Amino acid sequence: MVTDGERKHLVTESCRKRFYFFVQFFWSVIIQEKPVYNWHIKFLCDEMQELAHYIVNRLPKPYDLIINIPPGTTKSTITTIMFPVWLWTQDQSIRIITNSYSMDLSIEHATKSRDIIQSDKFQEYFPEIKLRPDKSAKMSYENTSTGARYATSTGGTITGKHAHVILNDDPLNVQQGYSELARITANEHTKTLSSRKVDKMNTPTITIMQRLHEQDVTGYLLSKKSDKIKHICLPAEVSKFVKPSFLVEKYIDGLLDPVRLSREVLDEAKIDLGSMSYSGQYDQNPIIDGGNIVKKEWFNTISIQDFEFLYKQNRNPAIHFFVDTAYTEKQINDPTGIIGAVEFSNNLYITSAAKARKEFPELVKFLPEWVKANRYDYRSTIRIEPKASGLSVIQQLKTSTKLNITNTPTPTDSKETRMQANSGVVESGRIYLVQGSWNDEFIDEVCGFPAKTHDEYVDLLNYAIDYFINDKTKPINVQQLLDDFR
Repeated sequence: MVTDGERKHLVTESCRKRFYFFVQFFWSVIIQEKPVYNWHIKFLCDEMQELAHYIVNRLPKPYDLIINIPPGTTKSTITTIMFPVWLWTQDQSIRIITNSYSMDLSIEHATKSRDIIQSDKFQEYFPEIKLRPDKSAKMSYENTSTGARYATSTGGTITGKHAHVILNDDPLNVQQGYSELARITANEHTKTLSSRKVDKMNTPTITIMQRLHEQDVTGYLLSKKSDKIKHICLPAEVSKFVKPSFLVEKYIDGLLDPVRLSREVLDEAKIDLGSMSYSGQYDQNPIIDGGNIVKKEWFNTISIQDFEFLYKQNRNPAIHFFVDTAYTEKQINDPTGIIGAVEFSNNLYITSAAKARKEFPELVKFLPEWVKANRYDYRSTIRIEPKASGLSVIQQLKTSTKLNITNTPTPTDSKETRMQANSGVVESGRIYLVQGSWNDEFIDEVCGFPAKTHDEYVDLLNYAIDYFINDKTKPINVQQLLDDFR
């Protein structure tokens, strides 16, 4: 017969040996709802436990960890609430930094961890783990064996603190995901967190979030050091984005969690969030298949031969050029974008497009050469976006060349608003891309907006639509026009 003391010892050792057992055992301390232990919970617990081996033993970390998973899947409970407490059952001297997009959320996570530690149940099995009375605030606290938990938020400070593990849980919220400034802030804050390590060789960063943009924190980290990251991606529905790929076999009827994320739940989420937000948060793909605001199938392509035929039949109308300037040769910064476009038969034809990363002297030399190589003539104009760098280019080109230089009207609405307003023009089949090597990049960027890293072609397409198409009459069917002429 097992005595109470033996049972208690068995439970304590089981909690120490298996993080998943620990989560199950202390679940009711902070969550009143009946648990649903879908397979992914054990999988994530085992992954965290594997990485903890290196943290606890102060060994060189094998990788940083990224976990992309939908909301409502117990991700924060596992990684940011339970895991820090469990680490102290392994080594009470471990110091932990946790981060979220808001201080309120960071404090909530830290408080729930503290609630576990101070609960009667936890103290019964781990009485040696106690918080220092003089350092037991909601945001940050320490135990009596030099271990500590520090909470911060994106954009906040964590001066003077160093950790054995950094937990970056939802560094961006959904609204921030489409803000370039918020993304830059989150990425820069991630850099700052990486400097707050006890030992850079040992301290891993664990990032837990839904995908919100191509250059959200996940995208930023993968672009910088993908070879040093273990990437776990668990979309709500089975897809090519599942990582590791063998986990596809774990999905039940194509669903990650058929109880909490059933078909009915997901269908409602699609309605509530809209297709673009759903794609990021639940599919872990910030770009909807086929396109976000604008769909790939809405664009028409036309061969060079067919375009030349129609162009001549319409008496060779003037081709105009639209430029979105930037001054840099660095690949990480925005390039200068340029397109050539012409309108006839109430349709818009993009005849050419390019991007270039050049400093100012090279840029003002490049632009005249490029437009002249792409059908500039005396009737053409070069219409440059009137931002600060664009104004300098306008002034220089007017002084140094005889090109017809002007500016596009200064936008008053956001890029998203302008693209939404002009999406009907694209959907109605009025945009034709003359076949060229630039087509794929153009379509990929425009259809991926606003979740793509760059958006020069989005701006230029909007300028061309505003200049040529808006307030025009119904387009003519191009194929019918070709058939009629032939």
